[in-house]
This record gives sequence, C-alpha cells and structure tokens, in this order.
Amino acid sequence: MSNQRPTGVTILAVLQIIGAVLNLLIGGFSLLFGGAMLTAGTAGTAGTADAAAAAQIGPMMAGFGIAGIISGIIGLIGGYGLFTLKGWGWTLAIVFAAWNIISNLIAIFTKVGNVAGAIVGIVISGLIIYYLSQSNVKRAFGK
Repeated sequence: MSNQRPTGVTILAVLQIIGAVLNLLIGGFSLLFGGAMLTAGTAGTAGTADAAAAAQIGPMMAGFGIAGIISGIIGLIGGYGLFTLKGWGWTLAIVFAAWNIISNLIAIFTKVGNVAGAIVGIVISGLIIYYLSQSNVKRAFGK
C-alpha cells in the first residue's frame, strides 16, 4: 500500500464526509418533523383533514429521516475508508457510485424527479468510478 494519498482521493473523502454530515442533519430533522406530524395527527385535531394528512405524511417523513441517518452513517464510514486508504473504502465508493448511476437511470426512465439532476448525478458518479479505477489510485488502496 502506498504511503501517500492521491489528492483526488482526499477531495472525494472530504466531499463524502460533508455529504454524510448533511445526510445526518437532514435525516435527523426529517425524523423529528415526521414524529411531530404524527403526534399532531393523533392529538387534538383528530378527525380533521389536517390530522389525516399529518397521520399519512408523518410516518413517511420519519422513514425518510431514518434512511437519511443510515445513509449518513454509511457515508461517514466510507469517507473514513477513503481517507485512510482502506481497500473496503475503495470498494464502498465504487459500489455507491454504481448504485447512484442505476438509481438515477431508473429516475430518468420512470420520469420521477429532476432529469437534469439525474444526468448530473450519473456523470459525477461515472467520473468517480473512472478516477478510482486509475492504476495509481487503485495502487494507493492496495488494489
């Protein structure tokens, strides 16, 4: 394993950690917001349209929050793996970039979400895979 981390890997690791922290924050707020909506839906406004909407949206928001928190934790672990040049960090980054390409392709073909954003996500993930596949980068991870 190389003793020197390529600059691009450092950049990817820092971006990964920043994204993970944002996922944790957004996930935490979504979980809190979903719980508050669920509580409001079962509180004093029972039987109203607002209560019914809150009772439906609250669990969904809480679910998104839990997914965001899990994604943030995995992202922190992956960022650590990249930063410390762990082989599993490289593998995790490749798997998540590939997953991002697949999920964005699904979004494009099902017309769910922003097509331009999905295309940008595909391009960025493709560039990440290309960069991580360079021989000097793979060598730094012992691959």
